[in-house]
Amino acid sequence: MSIALLTILVLSGCGNKAEESTKTSSPSGESGGSTSTTAPSGGATTSTEGTLSAEAKKLGVKPEGETTCPSSAPVKGLVTKKRGNIYRAPNTPDYAKVKPEICFADVATAGKAGFSAPK
Repeated sequence: MSIALLTILVLSGCGNKAEESTKTSSPSGESGGSTSTTAPSGGATTSTEGTLSAEAKKLGVKPEGETTCPSSAPVKGLVTKKRGNIYRAPNTPDYAKVKPEICFADVATAGKAGFSAPK
């Protein structure tokens, strides 16, 4: 019974606060709009991290197939959201299964392009 009374009090209190926030939402609504504008730009930054940089495109070459790199550039470059830009050398586990987005001549070149070994 006390839970029912508490629920009624909370709901009736929320109704008044909703009206008050509606009355004052015009000024805060404008600042809320700028906050919304900031949030998508933050999302854009995250998606930018998931793309190949101009330097990587310059130093690397396109894969030959879905899981193959040219013999002159056997190091596979992957762009991931969680782990960032990583590379896989031919002697690493699951190398044959990795689907590269770019290929590099060697590990040093992959490093110059902003790629690192997976941890």
